[in-house]
Amino acid sequence: MTTEEILENLSGVEEPIGSVRIYLKNIYATKRFSFGTWNSRQHLIAAVHAGGETGYAESIITVNEPEVSLDSCLQRAESLTGKSVSAAITEVRRQRGIWPEHYVEMMEMALVDLAGKLKKRPALALLGLKGTEPVYGVYVILSDDLKDVAAKTDWAVEHGRERYIKVKLFGDNELDCGVIRTVRQHTKGRNTYLIGDVNGGYCMPGEDVPLEQIAVNLMNLREAGLNACEDPAYISLNDWVKLQTLAGDLSLIPDYPLRPSRKSIHEILPGMGRIYNIHPDSAGSIIDVVALAGRIRELGAGLMVGDDSLVGPSATIWQQLAVGLGAQWVEATEKDGESEFYYRCVQEIPTDSRINPIGVKSCFGFGIRLDEELLSREADRSVTAGETGDAHE
Repeated sequence: MTTEEILENLSGVEEPIGSVRIYLKNIYATKRFSFGTWNSRQHLIAAVHAGGETGYAESIITVNEPEVSLDSCLQRAESLTGKSVSAAITEVRRQRGIWPEHYVEMMEMALVDLAGKLKKRPALALLGLKGTEPVYGVYVILSDDLKDVAAKTDWAVEHGRERYIKVKLFGDNELDCGVIRTVRQHTKGRNTYLIGDVNGGYCMPGEDVPLEQIAVNLMNLREAGLNACEDPAYISLNDWVKLQTLAGDLSLIPDYPLRPSRKSIHEILPGMGRIYNIHPDSAGSIIDVVALAGRIRELGAGLMVGDDSLVGPSATIWQQLAVGLGAQWVEATEKDGESEFYYRCVQEIPTDSRINPIGVKSCFGFGIRLDEELLSREADRSVTAGETGDAHE
């Protein structure tokens, strides 16, 4: 389905937006990457009200800033109140490249959820997505401590989450191979597909590392037991194609070259990898994601749905999109130890990421129904634009 056809599906929703509330929830958890460490993440949950229904979505506004201001979020929300739902979708798309990508994406998802509920149609149908096969959720391990990697792998096996495992790698070949071998030792005899994400660690911006040296590192990872490598290095699009050739049967997964969707659809090349990553909070628009997915298929590649450490409404949204898009796997799943506050607020969602593979139950919109009174108590702060009163924190 073309972008124009999707927008036609989303037209005619004339109910005016009465209010938009943005909740902030601080998630305190240490996550280590090749580029640095997150000690906390600041999650936004948007609730858009119109016609007796509410559309929900989530994004991360920043990391390691628990006191981040919500003033800019409020100003953007105020620009949508009073508009019809369809007009608000048009306005949000007009702000692509102006508002932060994560905010555009979040508000668009919430509005599509809301439009579907008001039209009494599934969001996937409005987006023209026809996939129905359940998709495996990925168990992600973010640690450079091999004992911790072993313990988390054992947990994945015990809970039936070992079919797809993703590990963060750090651009230190010895350490990275150690992480991979640890997972393989603890999944011996199981059909585990192992993905590694280096976040560009084998050639960071400003570095000049020969492709051949990057390829040597990748082949060491393959020998250790890795099946696919995401973002091994910051390199040109043409060098991605060359590196996939040099990497042999190790599948490369381009991620950062696909951000945002509206631009990358015109830029990506065939042969950059065997699987292309559509990344939440960076795609910039789920409507544009549908077009990008079509382009990826034209290139003869598979696709997957990534994650941005989501813990709330956008996790189920991206799981549904993964099913609709026919993705090979989805990383955006609710998090043990981090999503409990959200589950306490959930009245109904159409997916259950605790069961692998993940299917989608019939629903209108994205089928997210929350106890917003409880959410207001679980959140650290909130701001509100519209009829419910003045903004407050």
